Order: sequence, then structure tokens, then C-alpha cells
Amino acid sequence: MAKRVHLFDWHKEHAKKIEEFAGWEMPIWYSSIKEEHLAVRNAVGLFDVSHMGEIYFRGKDALKFLQYVTTNDISKPPAISGIYTLVLNERGAIKDETLIFNMGNNEYLMICDSDAFEKLYAWFTYLKKTIEQFTKLDLEIELKTYDIAMFAVQGPKARDLARDLFGIDINEMWWFQARWVELDGIKMLLSRSGYTGENGFEVYIEDANPYHPDESKRGEPEKALHVWERILEEGKKYGIKPAGLGARDTLRLEAGYTLYGNETKELQLLSTDIDEVTPLQANLEFAIYWDKDFIGKDALLKQKERGLGRKLVHFKMVDKGIPREGYKVYANGELIGEVTSGTLSPLLNVGIGIAFVKEEYAKPGIEIEVEIRGARKKAITVTPPFYDPKKYGLFRET
Repeated sequence: MAKRVHLFDWHKEHAKKIEEFAGWEMPIWYSSIKEEHLAVRNAVGLFDVSHMGEIYFRGKDALKFLQYVTTNDISKPPAISGIYTLVLNERGAIKDETLIFNMGNNEYLMICDSDAFEKLYAWFTYLKKTIEQFTKLDLEIELKTYDIAMFAVQGPKARDLARDLFGIDINEMWWFQARWVELDGIKMLLSRSGYTGENGFEVYIEDANPYHPDESKRGEPEKALHVWERILEEGKKYGIKPAGLGARDTLRLEAGYTLYGNETKELQLLSTDIDEVTPLQANLEFAIYWDKDFIGKDALLKQKERGLGRKLVHFKMVDKGIPREGYKVYANGELIGEVTSGTLSPLLNVGIGIAFVKEEYAKPGIEIEVEIRGARKKAITVTPPFYDPKKYGLFRET
């Protein structure tokens, strides 16, 4: 049976399409993907992303443990703020892309993908038990995915909405900084973060969940529903739209962001000491802190010496056509790779995509062809984002 978020009943009543995604029944759109997409680019949108995973790590050894099981320097962010990091398997492939918040007092909160949190929780608890066979750990690991409702407010008007709702200016916060706020007496964590390329914030509210897998924890999500409806009501003057996962995907693709399960994954290749997909192949080396030991590091060092084989690249269609996952990519008549994500950009009205190609073609300005419905269509590799960053996105000038 598919999992359900706290506000599933609200979405069932208001969304035009609900579909299973990563094992969750989620709203795909309410009005249309294009309308919701453009609302986020030009005004503000509200997403229910409560399907994302939350795992708490507590204790004096929490930091040491996280330094070992993730790639970035978890000691860097002060309380309360976060850092983007990766979890790898022993052969260097990406188990998930995550965000870890330093909550202070030896407590850390990991935000992970909806289709990865269960395997990550199992992986971490296994590692903890294995280590504890040899040395005692002051570490508690707690899965809280089903207890926390998570909403994302995204778009150029998100700043105004945060000021109206919480009396704060999110532009005075750095990216991934967080703070505790209240709305009508309801306490929640607010972080300046998002997955659309736009300015915005996300809130985390612990509340009862009518679809909690533990029946003893089921109840009405009164706090989450109140916050959701207050955001929509307060945002009316800014043109807010509830937005589904359809727009979330087209928005992240326009921004050039990777998606776990498409661009990042662990293939569990057999008979090789380097698995795929690695951070080096996915252009995510910025999330690696090389001055520490971490699971998967040795495999990445070997890959640096041997070469990547294939690497991620972004492309824009020159000919008319919409690229889709699995479509073949060619250059000079040679098969060089495959599309991992593709869509028709609602903003630009042109086909855009991400692909893994032979390493020598993974740079901007290369003419390629994408096979769409049996015909090879011209495209060109580009540097993301696909939109003009002076006009759209977090660093817009207008």
C-alpha cells in the first residue's frame, strides 16, 4: 500500500491529479503543471513535500558518525544551519543526496529523499550496530519521516510572505540557515532552502498523521493543516498557487538540479571495485570534503586516476522535440549516452534535459542529437540554469 502524507485528504479534495511517486500517493498538479510552474517563477507557490525523509542523530558521537557516513564537512555549519552532503556506498556510488542541519547540543537532522530514507535508516542502524561490536557509541538514530509535515514556499514573493507570516526577512539568512518560528502558537523549524532555483523557505512541523504506519500515533493533523491553509490565505495577495510534484520536477530541471533515482543512484554493479553513479560523474564534487575519511572515498580516488567513463551534462534542444528519460544521445553518428531527465520548459517553451554521456562530450557548446520517436533531433550542451539568472532564480536582478 502506498504511503500518504499528513494532508493527503486535503490534496485528494483539491488536486486534479494524484499519483504514486516513490511509494507515496502525492498531488501531481492542482490546476496545471505550467500554471503552477510559472506561479513559482513569477510570484510564489506552496508545495507539500512531507514525503521527504527526516532522520535525527543525537549524542556525543553523532558528528563523528556523520563525518564518516557522508562526504561533506558536517562540522562546518553552525547551529542552526545545514549543509548539502552525499551518502555513498563502499564503492563510491550515491545512496542519496541529503541536507544535514546542525541543531545544536549534539543533535543533527538529516533530510533525505522519499525513496531513500528507509534504506538509509537501515544502513545507518546497521553501521551503528557493527561499530558497537568493537567500541561503544553515544549515538541515537531516530526516523521521524511520518511525524513531520514539510512545506516548501518558493518564488520571488516568498520573502514577502515570510515577513507577513513570521516577521522575518529570509534574505538576511544565508542559504540553509534555519531558525525556530511560530505561527498562531504553532512552533516549527524554518530554513531558507528549496529545490526550484528560486528564493524561498521550507517549514517542518511535527504533528499527528492520520496515515502513520504506527496506528498508535495516528491522529488529525490539525497543526499542519492550519499552517498550510494560513500560508495559502496570506499568500493570496501575492498570487500564490498550491503546486504539485509535476511543477516541482520541471522547476528543478530548469534550474539544472539532479534528482535521486534519475541522475543520482547506486546501480550495485557486479564484479567491479567502483560502482555507479558517483559524485564525480554527477558533477557533485563540490559536496566532497577530501580532508577526511568517509565511506566510498577510496573508490572515488581510484576513479579519479582511471577516468570517469561517462559524465553528466545539461542540454537544450535546437530542433523541435521533447527529450524524455531513456532517450539515446548521439554525436557525430556515434551513440554517446542516454537522457536521465527531460521536459518541455514551461518558461522557455523549448525542450531541455540532462544526460550521461561519454566524458569527452560532457562540456558546454557540444552539438549532439537526441533520438526522439525514431528521429534524431539536434541539441546543444549548455551550462545550467537554463533560464537567464539575471531575470529568474535566487540571484535575479529584476
